[in-house]
Amino acid sequence: MPQPPQPKSPEEKKRSAIRDWAKYSGLAFQLLGACLAGVLTGRWLDAKMQLDRPLFAVFLTVFFMIASLISLYRQLK
Repeated sequence: MPQPPQPKSPEEKKRSAIRDWAKYSGLAFQLLGACLAGVLTGRWLDAKMQLDRPLFAVFLTVFFMIASLISLYRQLK
């Protein structure tokens, strides 16, 4: 028969809160990094191909954002 979990001490609660905060803030930075990677890579490709419109910048930003959101969803699931 399983025993009920022991109540957490204030120190354990604080560590748990810090761990959760670090996890979720890391996910936010991951999303920001993916957006920046899409923008910078797209702008570099647009400059290399001498395009008038930022086609690659827009496409890669949206693509990286969707990929990052899918990754975020899988991590939170």
